[in-house]
Amino acid sequence: MRIKWTAALILVLAFTLFSVPVFAASDWDTFVAEMGKREKIKDTGAAIVADMLDIAPQGTETELWQKLWNGEPRWRAAAAVALISRMFPDGDPSRWQEVSGFVPGKSVQPRQLIAMDAFFVAVDSLSRIPDGLWGSAYLLDLFGKSGFGKVMFIEEIPEGMDSLLSEIVSSTGLPGDWSIKRTRGKLPILPVYKGYITRSTADSRNMQYLDGYGSVASNGKYAWDRDRGYVYQIIEDNGFRDVWIEP
Repeated sequence: MRIKWTAALILVLAFTLFSVPVFAASDWDTFVAEMGKREKIKDTGAAIVADMLDIAPQGTETELWQKLWNGEPRWRAAAAVALISRMFPDGDPSRWQEVSGFVPGKSVQPRQLIAMDAFFVAVDSLSRIPDGLWGSAYLLDLFGKSGFGKVMFIEEIPEGMDSLLSEIVSSTGLPGDWSIKRTRGKLPILPVYKGYITRSTADSRNMQYLDGYGSVASNGKYAWDRDRGYVYQIIEDNGFRDVWIEP
């Protein structure tokens, strides 16, 4: 019996001595691979975005926004990066809340939502060019520093961007929580002005309020119907009826 216990003890010690380094080495390799991907997001990703800025077209914000939807991915990415650089302070998408106001000469076209269109199109179109997935991850990594931004635009992401985001996270090891609760609306997210609507109707349809400067807010004079792609001016419920304008 004593011999059996001794043999068992030797086996346990041998397993411990030889297996722990193997597991540790495996964990270390995984860690090194993850760190390598993070460095590639910062280096390769940033370089690709910079390359797009070098070939970016000229034009007003509206003209650049119009270029987001047609043409080859490379040129759509260039137009999107041009808008990102121009509209977000220091070209940093995490500062999206600092973008405000409306497009000059237009009815109700919030600049903040033009900027977010540029962000999403950049992420999408960059992913379609060689090594561009790292540029997509780089922009997402920047945007992810805004907790409220992730709640607003990642947890409730435009249709079609959900599968792309999953692919980017899986392929690049993009760090952080990129959980999606549901899709809302589709690109472009810049809404069409639809007229007036009562606050109770806006609430019943789970619309997002915009303040007087067209920025996302907890309350405000405008209501953005994310699911249908419209924006309305709020009128109080003092016997008024909704006034819908056909675009």
